Amino acid sequence: MVKLHRLAISISMALFIALSIYSLYIAPAARTAVSYVIVIDLAHGESPKGLDIFAKTLYDAEIYLLLSSDKDIARLDPVTRNLVSGYLFGTLDNMKTQDGRTVTLNSLLTDLLIIPQPTVDFTQQEIEAIKSYLGTRMKAIWLAGDSDYPPGETTIAIVNKILEAVGSNLALDYVSVEDPVSNAKAPYRVIASVRLSQNLSFLGFGAERILMHGPGVIAFRDLATGSWGAIKPDSVPKGIEVIVWTSPEGKIVENTAPPKGLLGQAYNAGDKGIFPMVAAQYLPNLNNSLVILSSETPLGGYQPMITAEYYGIMLDGPRFVRNIVLWATGYMGELKYVVAMDKRIRDAEANISNLLSTVRGLMPRFEDLSSRVNQLGNQVSQASSNINDLSTRISNFEKRINDLSNTLSNIDARASGSQNIAYIALGIAIVGIAAAIISIVRR
Repeated sequence: MVKLHRLAISISMALFIALSIYSLYIAPAARTAVSYVIVIDLAHGESPKGLDIFAKTLYDAEIYLLLSSDKDIARLDPVTRNLVSGYLFGTLDNMKTQDGRTVTLNSLLTDLLIIPQPTVDFTQQEIEAIKSYLGTRMKAIWLAGDSDYPPGETTIAIVNKILEAVGSNLALDYVSVEDPVSNAKAPYRVIASVRLSQNLSFLGFGAERILMHGPGVIAFRDLATGSWGAIKPDSVPKGIEVIVWTSPEGKIVENTAPPKGLLGQAYNAGDKGIFPMVAAQYLPNLNNSLVILSSETPLGGYQPMITAEYYGIMLDGPRFVRNIVLWATGYMGELKYVVAMDKRIRDAEANISNLLSTVRGLMPRFEDLSSRVNQLGNQVSQASSNINDLSTRISNFEKRINDLSNTLSNIDARASGSQNIAYIALGIAIVGIAAAIISIVRR
């Protein structure tokens, strides 16, 4: 029995060790991300320029770089190598870690895949891996293109191929956009404006102007008919959110005309106005995952969007890129407070609007009451006038009574004098009669 017990223990320990080794070295990695996860593709000819600033700006992210091989690590500057979370080698459909384990975008718990201005085409298998990631993780992809300035049309074609495959109506047109007014000392160094709909107003937190160095322009493509259309500020297609525009002085330029290149499909050389350069769309066919398209790149390229200063002009590149990433990954970070404050402001505005509506509804009653008060005021004024008139008439009547009283007094006085004279005359007459009688008697 003791031997059997020891044998059972030995077998259990052996199984435990075997399972541990399998989970560590053979089984697909089952991991729990400690933050939001970003995978940046550098295996299709993209430049690592600006990656150090990107990693510093996204300090709370897990950042993994997809490289063609481990030899490409030497292309990275020491700061970037110290800041990124790890490296992946191969292609999007066949990625391996430094220790040789096979991983996928899904197993890495990727929240955002960034493809910054590719110059090498993607295989169909890689595109299927992208679609699988978007459909399963329901997260986001940021595709960054270029203008038609050589070799930009190669990048445009690669990006448009991916956009069409994932079912997006966004596309890069085969032209360039310049701005003779809002620029960094050259029309092709466009200083673009972050102008947002109310739904995405939080993306403008600390971000107003960004560099778009030699950018292209975004168009709308009807996948059912293959037709292209320009996107204008007053006619943005439903389901499309434009995030960055040129100034009103934007101008379309054709840098690679036929036979070397293609003509614009939605825009023509010489067109002037406000043109879109960063836009986004949710993909209902892939579980409402998000695709972001920019006609210049957030990192890499000649001078990336993440630039904070260029030719002495202060820019909001780092803040803007961080805002886009926080939103796209769903992490939000500090933007949560911006959204909350924005909601409070909207609620306050709604309450004020309701109060104004209530006041407007009461205005007819106030106006009616005011009219009635005015009428009563007029009546009071009229009554006051009548009272004043009556008072004057009474005063005149009193004066007439006083005059009449004085007249009567005078008459009374005069009447009293006449009576006295009559009495004297009567007395004299009586005396005369008495004297006559006496005289007769004496006779």
